[in-house]
Amino acid sequence: MMIIAVIQARTGSSRLPGKVLKELCGHPMLWHQIQRVKRSKCLGQIIVATTDQPEDDPILDLAREAGVARVAGSTDDVLDRFYQATKDSGASAIVRLTGDCPLLDPDVIDQLAEYYTSHQNELDYVSLSPEWPEGYDAEIVSSHALARAWHEATKQYEREHVTPYVAMSGKFRIHRLRCVQDLSDLRLTVDEPEDYETVQKIYQELYPKHGHGFGLAEILELAQRRPDIFQHNNAIQRNQRFMESLNEDRKVLRYTPHPVLTKSNEVWARAEPMIPAGTQTLSKGPSQFVQGVSPKYLARGKGSHVWDVDGNEYIDYPMGLGAVVLGHSYPRVNEAVRNQLEMGMSFSLMNPLEVELAELLQTHIPWAEMVRYGKNGSDATTGAIRAVRAYTGREKIMHCGYHGWHDWYISSTTRDKGVPKSTGELQFEFPYNDLEAVERLFKQHHGEIAGVIMEPYRTTSAEPGFLEGVRDLAHDNGAVLVYDEVASGFHFRMGGVHELYGVTPDIGCFGKGMGNGMPISAIVGKAEYMKVFDEIFYSFTFGGECLSLAASIATINELQEKDAHTHIWEAGARLQEGYNHMASDMKLSQNTMVVGLPPFSVPLFRDNEGRDSLLLKSLFQQEVMKRGILFGAAHVISYSHSVEDIDMTLAAYYDALQVLKKALDANDIESFLEGPPVRPVFRPQI
Repeated sequence: MMIIAVIQARTGSSRLPGKVLKELCGHPMLWHQIQRVKRSKCLGQIIVATTDQPEDDPILDLAREAGVARVAGSTDDVLDRFYQATKDSGASAIVRLTGDCPLLDPDVIDQLAEYYTSHQNELDYVSLSPEWPEGYDAEIVSSHALARAWHEATKQYEREHVTPYVAMSGKFRIHRLRCVQDLSDLRLTVDEPEDYETVQKIYQELYPKHGHGFGLAEILELAQRRPDIFQHNNAIQRNQRFMESLNEDRKVLRYTPHPVLTKSNEVWARAEPMIPAGTQTLSKGPSQFVQGVSPKYLARGKGSHVWDVDGNEYIDYPMGLGAVVLGHSYPRVNEAVRNQLEMGMSFSLMNPLEVELAELLQTHIPWAEMVRYGKNGSDATTGAIRAVRAYTGREKIMHCGYHGWHDWYISSTTRDKGVPKSTGELQFEFPYNDLEAVERLFKQHHGEIAGVIMEPYRTTSAEPGFLEGVRDLAHDNGAVLVYDEVASGFHFRMGGVHELYGVTPDIGCFGKGMGNGMPISAIVGKAEYMKVFDEIFYSFTFGGECLSLAASIATINELQEKDAHTHIWEAGARLQEGYNHMASDMKLSQNTMVVGLPPFSVPLFRDNEGRDSLLLKSLFQQEVMKRGILFGAAHVISYSHSVEDIDMTLAAYYDALQVLKKALDANDIESFLEGPPVRPVFRPQI
């Protein structure tokens, strides 16, 4: 496997013209960078890529004198220049560097290359995370991914910066190599005159003694000894030019500082006296949204957009609390429901749709040998728990995640009023990714655990060996493993998110996305465990209601035929990467970042002390709501979310993050809120 490095360099910088040729200790800056890169142990070749403009001829001369290859290409299409420089090299992967980073440590290049090499069958692209200093902008991309980006990228910023399409399109397997400590405040690049002054002084201090042998350790030691050197450029925004080019394409749906919500409030006034809590679903109620800027009632939806009862339009990200995977009022699903409605919806005998959907589920979930239906996720999880208790003859349950409103689970939360105390004594919660806790519970309740029910994905991915370990511990202790995929099933891929991890449960619970908003759920599993449904009571009038069965069949077939999940992953990755990039540029990464897999990701919010902050989340929600974005807690990406939707959302998020930064700098988030902050529905007891 051959890895090469390409150093992009030109003299036409708008902020500091000719910077790569400016002298540091008697030699041009680019010359120093080439000498430092040569110290890397992993590179087979170094290429300097510049433009075909006459003013950049001195760069070609410098590269020749330094003994490295050189290529000239397009001025504006940097992606084309980069690709043309590498396409005939025979390299398997390319390390991308820029000529304004003369302090990059070659050991870091080797770390990057070694990580990529050890994961080359799993990754297309590896970059350095925002914790690294600005000026440590090395990244490695496979030649295949680079060629695909060259063919497919169309946005201005995608062509101007080489790798955004790979990093943000969702079509590639990417990873960020973390730094052992947060050095994001250390600026070691050269974009502005202040940067050049800082780097010049660093070279004056370190080069005479170490030559090109000094690295990050020596720079950090110098920062401790001479902090004054590093104060010249610490107010400059990170990756400023990238943000400028991204903003050239930005669009905003609308900005309404004081939205009209008259009808919403009128309906609420009627509802509040006669509906307990005022809502049928707690997470849809007013306590979950900042009042004064947020609507209380939605009237209609189409695709990825919804309209409230006052006519205000929003790009929707809760998407029916994760139930709408294709889009609101989706034509194929609507047609299936209308056709079935003409024939009837509830009958006194069974309907063939029950069998048709079961066969379809088996196609996409091969281990689903038997199937039973429900109307919501709680039906499915509670039915599964009753089944595993009947199968094992035991009563105790271990669980991880959220599993619905029924007694057996809700007794583990602070919403347990009305639940017999004895019910709570039969369930035990364990944290996600904590295999030791699982093992400890099995030892404490040896021979008494009937089943383990868990969400296989909880906004953060499972650590290597965790899901396998839970499965093995369950089986070794005679317990049944149940996956709750009510939220994740059919949203990440055909079947369940568990397929990404290669771990199969004994029983699975599905819902939400399998009906694109129609009320349906399913318990599926291996026949050995599912046959117990012949002995337990799991039966209700609407178990085989036909409109939902028809909708589910149409939804699953549409997901398959349109390859909808490819688009869902791409759109989600674009949103997630864009958000995190903006947060990093504004130096907000310690306060907010989007985590999780692209189809279902979650923005986290922390105050300046590092504590989870509902105030900060509320302020963000308030500001994006004004800009036409309906945001609850997560990004639920549907097939209907377009690239334009995502870019409009990023534009709104950019403005909202600016407000967050002001509030954090003032250390007074609450004063920026225009209504009561969001309140939690409940908090787990562990």
